[in-house]
Parts: sequence; C-alpha cells; structure tokens
Amino acid sequence: MTLRRFFRPLKWPWRWVFDQRERKDYIAQATSWAIASMIGARSMVKQTWAGAFPLEGEKDVAVLVTWDTKGRIHDFLIEHMKSLRAAGRAVILVSNSPEFPESEIERARAHCALVAWRHNRGYDFGAYRDGVRLVPDYDALDSLIVLNDSVYGAFQPLKPLIKRMDARKADVWGMTDSWDTKWHLQSYFLLFHKTALHSKFVKSLWENWKHVQSKSWVINTLEIGLTGRFERAGLRCAPAWRYRDLVTGFAATMRDNKILADETLPKQHKKLLAHMLHLADAGAPMNPCHFFWDGLIVDGFPYIKREVLTSNPIGMPRLYEWNEVVESVSDYDTDQIVRHLRTILKNRVV
Repeated sequence: MTLRRFFRPLKWPWRWVFDQRERKDYIAQATSWAIASMIGARSMVKQTWAGAFPLEGEKDVAVLVTWDTKGRIHDFLIEHMKSLRAAGRAVILVSNSPEFPESEIERARAHCALVAWRHNRGYDFGAYRDGVRLVPDYDALDSLIVLNDSVYGAFQPLKPLIKRMDARKADVWGMTDSWDTKWHLQSYFLLFHKTALHSKFVKSLWENWKHVQSKSWVINTLEIGLTGRFERAGLRCAPAWRYRDLVTGFAATMRDNKILADETLPKQHKKLLAHMLHLADAGAPMNPCHFFWDGLIVDGFPYIKREVLTSNPIGMPRLYEWNEVVESVSDYDTDQIVRHLRTILKNRVV
C-alpha cells in the first residue's frame, strides 16, 4: 500500500479538524442533501404556459434555462431561442427567476413551445431536470439539448454544429471540455443522443433527482462529476471543441510565430500570453471559454460566456474590442449584448 492510499481516508477528517471553511461547506452540503432527500424528486415548477410553437410529437427538444433578478426576457435570450428553433429544436424555456411579470411571459411565449416558471432549487441542473420532465413523450425523443443563458449567441447557425455532434461518435456531447479538478464536459450546453436518453443511468438521473440547494454540491457532483458518471455507465462523451487541441494549437502558434519576442506587443498583453504559455507547459488546466474565447469565436464557436464580459476573470487586455471579434465572423447584432450589459453592469464598461 502506497502512502497516498494510506492517507487518503484521513483527508476529510483532517479538513474537518483544521479547515473551518471546509467544515462549514461539508456541513452545508450534507444538510442540503438531507433536505433534498426529504423533499424527494417532485418538480419545483410553479406554473407553465403553452408557447407559439408545437411541443407534442417533437423528437428534438432543447431545454433552455434562464435567471434574471426581475424575470426579464432579454433580446439576446430571444435571439438564442430563434437560433435553436432554426436548428430544428422545440424550445422549453425554464425560468428560475424570483419574479416573472406577465409581459415577460408573453414575450417568451412568442418564441418557444413551452414556458415554465419554477422555484430556484437545484440551480441550473435542477431546472434542466424539471424541464426534461415537461417533455410530453420522453421515450420518443431522438435528441435532447440542455443549456443555460450563461452565454451570448449564437453567432453561427447551430444546425451544422449540432450535426457535427454525431451519435456514431459519442452519446453525450458538450461544446467544450475542461480538465479543471478532473476531465468533464462543460455543462452550459449538453446534447444527449437517443442511446444516452434511453440508458438506465440517465433515466434514473431524471426520475430520482434530488434538488440539492448547495452550489458546492452541484459543482462537484454535477458540473464536474456527472461526465465521469456517464462514462462509468457506458456512455461515450465528447466535446465539439477539445481543450487539448486548443492548448496545443495556442502553444504552437506562440512558438512558431515568436509572438513573445514581438516588441510592438503591449506589455500587459505579452504578460498574459506568457502566463498562458507557462500554464500550458506546466499542464495546468485553463478554462477554454475564458482563455481562448476569441480564438474559439474565430474558429466558428457560436458563443461567448457572459462572465468574460461582465467580470473579465483572466484580466484580458483590450476586452472592449470583443464586438469586433464577433462581427469579423458573424452578422450577429452585438447591440443586443450591449443592451443587456447596460442593465447589469456597475462601474464597468466593455
């Protein structure tokens, strides 16, 4: 027995004794899980409204989850629904918002097949599950997409991109993957083909759901942990844009073009690129949607994560040029993104 295997069982007791923050988090997760177990698998949906498009008999469905402090249906979200419909998807819009004015409900109904408003328990994954349970004939589905409004787009038609997500190559697809903590598909967009939808594990996942109200639990167990559970259940998982391709392409471009030796490159930009190259060489995972957002868009990726613009998590210089990147490859109306940013940003301009 190696020392690592010997000490592994001591990890949690050690953290419990010496790390107060970890201790509070474990207690919160355990308490949330216990409460969710008592509540059971019932739906958190408060009310539904039929939309302008059919849902009955549809074989390709998208469950789109949104949250807004005032329950607003923003222009960028309507554009996203239009993109999904153009890709042949019947859209179920699930709102986790604390309020949902009638005017916004009517605005949403005009662009989807069904609108649902629910208590925000279990966060986005809880809403994914409740949206899936609203599909009239789940067993007749050929494919199902679950996605959320943490992205702006789509900048490119989704139909050819979805076609690339071939059922012969994988049963569950994501747009991107991440190696942070452990390898997983990023959960802002997941596509399930028929094999996955009818698998015992996935059916059990929807039927025996626990609406755990702990972000740490949702991140660790679902956002990060779910891909591994899919694979252990025999399902093949794949991203449309592989992180390993992105990082090796970035490193090769940096070295082949001797970019860091360019004296005209602004100091702040050079510092970030050098840091990224160091992380790549060290094998340290980077969030592809943060570090490679511009290269992804140029390569045909249909989205930009909202947090890239709202908080600039990696300190990307000259981020105010984001709209030029989008407009160089797409006719998407970037003004609708600007209109949304005006409503949510404080003391920040992008």
